[in-house]
Amino acid sequence: MTILRNKWMILMVNVLIVTLLFTIVAPAYDLFHYINSLFYIAYFYLFVGILLWVIRGGFFDAITYSFRRFYNRVSKQKDYLDDWQKKPLPSETIEKSWLSFFMFNGGMLMLGLLALLAVYYYLL
Repeated sequence: MTILRNKWMILMVNVLIVTLLFTIVAPAYDLFHYINSLFYIAYFYLFVGILLWVIRGGFFDAITYSFRRFYNRVSKQKDYLDDWQKKPLPSETIEKSWLSFFMFNGGMLMLGLLALLAVYYYLL
């Protein structure tokens, strides 16, 4: 777990994954296809980070609470040991460390992507 705490090491692993993806999948070895490979990885991290940010912000809490309450009312098999009001909401289950992990890696990969795009269009 200590390797996950070093965000720069994980960033280097992600760059290695991008390079490996580029060498395996790319039809031609040029800057254009490397930028495409970097795009896939960077925006995966950003998508997951933004999704975690929305969940942590409490967007789905009211919906989850309403479904739990509705299920408790209409359920034919009552479970009296299940206290649906004390179950954690989705915003309480997302840790801030995971949110910052995905946002940092996605943001840094995106900055690299933008830098490579600037180099690509400058050379073009």
